Amino acid sequence: MTAMNAPENGVAVRMYRHGHGDCFLLAFPRDDGGDPVYVLIDCGYKPGSQKFLSHEKSIGEIVKHIGEATDHRIDLMIVTHEHQDHVNGIWKKKNPYFEAFTIQEAWFAWTEDPNDALANDLRKKHSDQLLSLLEARKQLAIAVGPDNSVVHRLDDLLSLEIGDTKNGTEEELFAAAKNPTKSTNKQAIKLVKQKAATKRGVKYLSPGSRPVDVHGTGGIRAYVLGPPRNEDLLTDEDPVGDESFPQERSNGHGLTFAAAAKAHADNEAESVSPFRSSYCIPADRAMGYMARGRDDIDIDFFNQHYGQYPDSVDADLSSEVFGNVEWRRIDGEWLFSAGTLALKLNRGINNTSLVLAFELPKSKKVLLFVGDAQRGNWISWADNEWLDDGKTVTAKDLLARTVLYKCGHHGSHNATLAGTTDDDYANLSWMGLGQASGEFTSMINAVNEWAMTKNDPPWRHPLKSIRDALDKKCQGRVFQTDTEPQKPEDVSTTTWEDFMSRVTINELFFEYSIEDK
Repeated sequence: MTAMNAPENGVAVRMYRHGHGDCFLLAFPRDDGGDPVYVLIDCGYKPGSQKFLSHEKSIGEIVKHIGEATDHRIDLMIVTHEHQDHVNGIWKKKNPYFEAFTIQEAWFAWTEDPNDALANDLRKKHSDQLLSLLEARKQLAIAVGPDNSVVHRLDDLLSLEIGDTKNGTEEELFAAAKNPTKSTNKQAIKLVKQKAATKRGVKYLSPGSRPVDVHGTGGIRAYVLGPPRNEDLLTDEDPVGDESFPQERSNGHGLTFAAAAKAHADNEAESVSPFRSSYCIPADRAMGYMARGRDDIDIDFFNQHYGQYPDSVDADLSSEVFGNVEWRRIDGEWLFSAGTLALKLNRGINNTSLVLAFELPKSKKVLLFVGDAQRGNWISWADNEWLDDGKTVTAKDLLARTVLYKCGHHGSHNATLAGTTDDDYANLSWMGLGQASGEFTSMINAVNEWAMTKNDPPWRHPLKSIRDALDKKCQGRVFQTDTEPQKPEDVSTTTWEDFMSRVTINELFFEYSIEDK
C-alpha cells in the first residue's frame, strides 16, 4: 500500500465505496513541498448496506486503508453532522477505529459548540425529543410486537441518532440517549475533539464568517455556507413548489407507518390498538352503532364516557357534551405520532450539516460538500456574503464556480433543490456554470438496491429524477457508490478519455483529481 498522493497543483478526492454513507479523503499539495495535506470529511455508513455491493468491504478495512494512505495522520478532520452514516466508522467500544490516528485539527458546525447558547438550547430540545421517541418506541413494541415493521422503522431512525440499535436492549437505548458515554455517535465526536485539542485544536464554524484557511496548503480555503443560525430553517425539510424534482409517487421519506402496521394484521384499526380486539370498539364503528340505534349497545354509557354522538350538523362540538371526553378515547394516532416525532428528530439533525465550499487558489474552482443539508439549509445560503480583497463574494458566485458537488443526503428528494439560474434560492442550476460547466462532476454516496429494500414506499436514494438531472448536467461524470461513471453517447471519446485519465476506480474507492489551473 502506498500513500495517497496530491497533484502538483489541485486536489485528489477519494470517495470510499464501503456502503450507504459518507467518507471522503482529500489530498492537497503541501505548501512546503512535503507530504500532502490530508483532509477527511466524515467516516460512516448504514450497517447492512455493504452486503448489496459486489465488493463488500467492512468499515474496519476502510479505516485501515485510510491509515495506510495517510500514515495515520489527518491534518484536518471535518464532521458534517452527528448521524450514524457519517460517524460510526470513527469509534467503537473496543479498539476504536481511529485510536491510532493523529488529528491535527477538527472542524464542526456551530451547532456542536458547547459555548454557543442557541446550540445548547437545540441540543436540549433534541435530547428531550429523543427520549420521547424512545418511550413511544417502547410502548409501540409492547402493543404490536418488537418484530413489527413500524418498530423496525423507528429503530432505523434511532440508529441514526444513537448508533447501533439492533443489538441493544431498551435500557441500553435509553442510557445512550441520556448519557453520551453510551452513544456511539457522541463517542465518535468526542474522540475527534480530544485528538484535535492536543494539536491545533477544534473550530466551530458559522455561515458568512470569513473564509477559513486549510492549514499547510498555501491558499486553499473554505467558505462556510451552512447550517443557518435560524431554528425555523433548521427544521424546514421539504422543497416547496418548483424547488422539488419529480418524485415518482413517493414523498421520499419512506415513512408510511399506517401501511407498515397494516401489513401485520387483517384489520388496520385492531392492528394499531394496544388492547386485544375483544376489549375495544373503534370510535367510528361505535358512533355508527349509536346512529343506527343498535339494541345491544348501551348508548347512555357511550354518551357519558366517550362523547355523545352528534345527531345534527349544527351541534356544538366544542361544548362539554361533545368536547370534554376526547381524552378518554384511544385510537391509532399514538402510533403515527411516533413516526411524526421521528421525522422531526431526523430533520433537526440533517439540516445542521456543515456546508463548505473549498476554493482552489489559482483557478478559483470550487468543491462543494453539503453533508445531508436539506431545504432550510439550502434556502439560507443566498443570505451569505463575503468580502474578499474589496470584492463581494456571494453563494451564487461560489456555486457557479463549482466543479465538484457532493450530492446531498444520498440523492434524496429534499437534499438537492430544483430551479433555474434566475431563482433567488440556491439550486442545482446555480452550479457549474461558464468554464466550470465542462468539468462539473458529482459524487453520490448511495447503494440504491439496499435503499429500495428499506420501507414501503422505499428510500429512493438517489431519486431517479435527481440522478437523471445530474447525469445530464455532468455529462456522465457521476460517481455513485454502487455504479461507475458511464460515457453518454453525445460525449466525444476524446473528452471522456480526458476525464477518465484523472480517475482511479477500484473496489475500495473512486479517486478523482482536479487541476488548479
